[in-house]
Amino acid sequence: MPLVGFIFCCARCCCNCGRVELMDKKKDPCRRAAYTICLVILVTVQLVAVVLAFINHFLLHEALIHEDPRIGSFSQLNLSLTETEQSLDNIYKMSVNTSSVNVDDRKTRFMGIVDDGLQEFQRDLIRRSNADQVTTPISDLQSVVAEFDPKGESVMFLNEFNNSLVRLTQELPSVRNKLVETLDTNCPLDKHIKCGQLMQEAQKNLKVRYTLDQFQEYELSNLIEQLSRHLVDFQSLSEFNDTLGTLAGVIKKAIDHDLNRAWDDLVHSTETREKLARSFEGSLQEIKRGLALFRQRVQMHEDEENNQVLLRLVEFQFYGGIALLCLPILIFLLFYLGLCFGTCGNRPYQEAGMCNRGVGANLLLAGVGFVFLFSTILMVVCTVLFLSGGPLQTELCRYLTGHIPDGPRKLDDYVHDSMQYLIDQVRRQNRLARERAKELKGRGVGVTITEDLSSAELIRNITRARLTDAILTRCENEPFVDAISGGQLMWPALYEPIQSILQELIDAFKMADLNQPIEDTIRSCMETLERVKFLDSVDFSMAVNQTNLSLTQITDLGRFIAELRSLNVEDARPYIDSLTRLPLKMDQLRDQARNLYAKLDGTPDLRRLIQTNLERYQRNLSLVVNETMNIGLNKLRSVFEKELQLAVIATWRDIPCDSLRIAVKRGVDSVCITALMPLNAFWAGLGLALLLFVPGIVFAVKLASLYRKTEPYSPDYEEP
Repeated sequence: MPLVGFIFCCARCCCNCGRVELMDKKKDPCRRAAYTICLVILVTVQLVAVVLAFINHFLLHEALIHEDPRIGSFSQLNLSLTETEQSLDNIYKMSVNTSSVNVDDRKTRFMGIVDDGLQEFQRDLIRRSNADQVTTPISDLQSVVAEFDPKGESVMFLNEFNNSLVRLTQELPSVRNKLVETLDTNCPLDKHIKCGQLMQEAQKNLKVRYTLDQFQEYELSNLIEQLSRHLVDFQSLSEFNDTLGTLAGVIKKAIDHDLNRAWDDLVHSTETREKLARSFEGSLQEIKRGLALFRQRVQMHEDEENNQVLLRLVEFQFYGGIALLCLPILIFLLFYLGLCFGTCGNRPYQEAGMCNRGVGANLLLAGVGFVFLFSTILMVVCTVLFLSGGPLQTELCRYLTGHIPDGPRKLDDYVHDSMQYLIDQVRRQNRLARERAKELKGRGVGVTITEDLSSAELIRNITRARLTDAILTRCENEPFVDAISGGQLMWPALYEPIQSILQELIDAFKMADLNQPIEDTIRSCMETLERVKFLDSVDFSMAVNQTNLSLTQITDLGRFIAELRSLNVEDARPYIDSLTRLPLKMDQLRDQARNLYAKLDGTPDLRRLIQTNLERYQRNLSLVVNETMNIGLNKLRSVFEKELQLAVIATWRDIPCDSLRIAVKRGVDSVCITALMPLNAFWAGLGLALLLFVPGIVFAVKLASLYRKTEPYSPDYEEP
């Protein structure tokens, strides 16, 4: 009926739009036709939307009661729960069976971590025992001994310095006398006074301040010979530092057998694997029990009474929905009838009867009245359906079904961040409450504040594993342990089964005797220090004191030579050059000689310091070793626990979880697709129809006013 009227309207418009005498209005001749076309299109779109809602209403009804898992939501969810239980059973059985995974790389990593932990323990022991108080003076003493090698630069320098001193002692008197005689006979008259002063200073002070014996040449040569003869003894003192560097190896050797045995028990022993797998059997049974209980709730035929109640509710919902959809269908019928009569009917003043435009106007206004009458009911139903299905679809299902890229991972991150934010806010509120409680307590008012976040922290720790992303996404291409947090998941239930193996490692660690090798080394070093006790008699204080003074009795020999050159006495130049070449050069080398003598003079103190620190180190050794071992065990224990768990988990890498992913995905689809898609399509179609009622009312009212014009010469129906 509406299509026939629509075609008739279009044909009439096309034939008569160019003929002014038949127009409805001179200024806007096609207004009635345009309004009619727009209203026909709107009502047709609304009809399609309501038909879509009716189809999805029927699909929703089938999803609620149908027993075929391909159609019924509850049946599909029940199948998903059954398959999930079977997948968990298969995963558990495979975890008990012998693994075919090659874990050599994991063992290499584990041994490397153990070595790093032992090296850290060794460094901690060296630091806590203040071993640097022994190793530093030993290194200083060895440096001095190596520096005064008979063929070394330092010994050659001192020999050359002493030989130069001998030559200076022999040559300086002759140079002094000849210099004085030359100045006396060749001094210029204008510099006679200056010459006299310099001659007097040279005659009085140009002499060697000390003798060769004051530089202890004999003691020096004797000490260098003894140092060379005991060079091996001094080098053997490095045994102390070498022994400290082997402590990690001592412990590794003590625990190596137990370490390999523990690894083999965890990785290759069937009994151990079964024991470890059974450690989380209880948790698995709890999960399966919960799944079974939930499955009983969703089974259609498990409880006949509940089944009948559910069927009655579903049937009421189904027929109630059909009755609801009949309301807009009735309105569309009125609109279509009104358009048919208004399009093809006669004008009211031309012919009385059913087939005129006035009847069409009445039908349109009746449709408008029904819109106002039933729109509230339709809007309430549409809003309730939207609130029940819309947010669930948009805020949860589009993440779970992957309509958003990386949806499961983003959902996991959102849940984890939300839990962390909730815990932080609760802790903040509790902290503020405790502060207020302190203020009230000061006023004599007692307030008790309790803080129990164990449940929230448990949920946060579970969300840290990113289970949704692991099961729905990563399980498709990765094994179970890699999908769950990249294979780094720590299962608390595994702690207890590995404690016996871990305790054996700890006992072997404690049995490592670290005192004995260190005490043997200390004893050897003490014997070496006794053999080099000749250092206690070393005393170069005289030589050190002498080198603090200038070589000649002229304190500033450089100034004296510069004043001699300023006289410009040509005959005195050779003697001045002699003073520059030997005395002045030797005077400039005094600092280097003093440093070398000071190093030799400090060797007795170094030997006594080493001996004293070794004795103190030996007294405190046992206590420091025990304290360091206890601290090191606490650190290594957590490392062993984690790595041994990861070793067990690594053997489960041949366990696939794609079947678990398929089962869980089926459960997600049963809710998000099988049930929610028809529900959301229902309210979407109904909502579109309600939305289009707004322009439909406008066009219907305008057309009704045009259809109701009854006077032949009214403004709307004026003819020539």
